[in-house]
Amino acid sequence: MKLTLFKASFLFMGGFWFSLPCVADEVGFLAQPNSMGREDKIHGHDTGVLDWSTLTGDWGGVRPDMEANGVTFEAVYTGEIVRNFDPGVVNNKKETIYLDNLDMTLTIDTEKAGMWSGGTFFVYGLSNSGRNPSTSVIGDLQTASNIEAPNTVSVYEAWYEQRFSDSLSLLVGFHDLNSEFYVSEYSSLFLNSTPGVGAEMSGNVAISIFARTGLAARLHIDPTENWYIQMAVYDGDPTTRALKASEGKMYITETGLHSTTGTYKLGYWKHTANLIFNGKAFSSDYGYYGIVDQELLHFGGDSSIGAFIRWGAVPSDRNKITSHVGFGLHMHGLISNRREDDIGVAYIRANTRTGNETVSEFTYHAVLTPWLSIQPSFQWIQNTGGLPSNRSVRVGLLRFVVGL
Repeated sequence: MKLTLFKASFLFMGGFWFSLPCVADEVGFLAQPNSMGREDKIHGHDTGVLDWSTLTGDWGGVRPDMEANGVTFEAVYTGEIVRNFDPGVVNNKKETIYLDNLDMTLTIDTEKAGMWSGGTFFVYGLSNSGRNPSTSVIGDLQTASNIEAPNTVSVYEAWYEQRFSDSLSLLVGFHDLNSEFYVSEYSSLFLNSTPGVGAEMSGNVAISIFARTGLAARLHIDPTENWYIQMAVYDGDPTTRALKASEGKMYITETGLHSTTGTYKLGYWKHTANLIFNGKAFSSDYGYYGIVDQELLHFGGDSSIGAFIRWGAVPSDRNKITSHVGFGLHMHGLISNRREDDIGVAYIRANTRTGNETVSEFTYHAVLTPWLSIQPSFQWIQNTGGLPSNRSVRVGLLRFVVGL
């Protein structure tokens, strides 16, 4: 019954989104409900709930007035059904699991608010609930759903950024490392976690990412229009949110080049906490990574095909996961009446000291209204958990996102 219901959901939603025209968002990149207020401005839609930029509308004009005075509030609900079609490694069952999160953000532009220029205050509240499919059933290293997290309600981020010029800014506060570092625009389409941040980093050391961030200071410099350098220091263990010498610090630096058709990034990180691995003591851990986002074809208008390559590595003498590589295609606007939909195919591999785990993912992201999108995904996980002796697990996900 559970499997039948899951398949029925795919079929019903598939017919629904192909019958709807697509709404506009940024050309070539994944559209998100909470970023679609611009659709109203572009097309002049102002009637009917399906045309609102958010499900709750403009609050009788209050929302635009707030934004004009530098205050922006956004809320996004994400729900997801996950089904493992093969028995999991942790739990030898086929299960259907529902999980969700609620994101609420408040942004204050100090200049628009009548204070000083160049400043931004940002507060991000996060609520997660539901079972965790990878932890409780699947047993994969790379986490099939990138919204899997412990059930909690928390202040996820809270920071202040000051822009001193168009080329220099400083940020201080609780900050998500992966919101600025180790980011690929094209791979952000996928639902597996590793296209977000490499497993060789997130699987080996404590870092400030979803769903728990730590204190940080980040400096961003743009020496030229097409070249940037950024560096940051983070609390060594965000789970405690206490600056302890024993937890060390996480240092990271990244540089990148932008062109009209691509982005190319290199990064280095070092975690200074002491660790013991296989009976040997080490005073730190470190790693490297690289990202290429490259547009391959542009068909005119909004249609394009882009590719990404991601790679990261760490020393094998002190880490369980030693490296990862991922690559794939991000196809945007290829269906004539669905110009803002995205199709993605990706392959990711996490190498361990004893083997590897590979994931092949196919996904389709459909924007149904300015405030609603759905995204089915299929993942084929081989050597689940990084052990050659473990079975393969096929996983289906169906996600919907509502801008409130």
